[in-house]
Amino acid sequence: MKSDSTIFYDVDTQRDFLDPGGAMYLPGADLLVPKLKEMTELGRDIGARIVCALDRHVPGDPLLKSGGGAMPDHCIAGTRGEEKIDATRPLQPLTIGDHDLSPAEIQTLLDYKGELVFDRRKFETLAANAHAHTILRLVLQPFKDIVVYGVYQETCVDRAIRELVGLGPKLHVVSDAIAVMSGKTVDFFDRWKAADVDLIELEDLKSLMLNQ
Repeated sequence: MKSDSTIFYDVDTQRDFLDPGGAMYLPGADLLVPKLKEMTELGRDIGARIVCALDRHVPGDPLLKSGGGAMPDHCIAGTRGEEKIDATRPLQPLTIGDHDLSPAEIQTLLDYKGELVFDRRKFETLAANAHAHTILRLVLQPFKDIVVYGVYQETCVDRAIRELVGLGPKLHVVSDAIAVMSGKTVDFFDRWKAADVDLIELEDLKSLMLNQ
């Protein structure tokens, strides 16, 4: 991996997932924060492109209990729970909202050299929609590798990986920098490896990236 052709993809490192007392916090999830901080600092130190995904909902969303769904209300737009944790808070980000991108916005995205923040559902829509899929391939064209980390393995991380497989760049998951809900780590690792996703631990990634 080379820093100038690598994306660090931070999935949903938000207060409602990682702060004790957060709406979807699981005991022990906050123990991951130091490694998430290391990942963020590593990405900045080496000059990798950092892309941050945000889970974002509104009250009454069909996925949430307030809308008749199964999930607790979480990451509600405009609340503290939606915010990134301090350890991964973006610097001077360009935020891409949950709307169709105009040609001018796409060009701004392509030209921007700083950290990007996507509504995660927008990022996944880009990956899944046939027309937008082409746009995303264009965005990713200069990149050879995507390094994925964040919250939670069984849901958002797995979904992000499934949407990114086959888009061009090689996918790498930092195995000790993802939060796990069910304890079925091996099942997901095996599935990802079968899709040609590389598993790497943080210390090995640091050694690889800092000794180019």
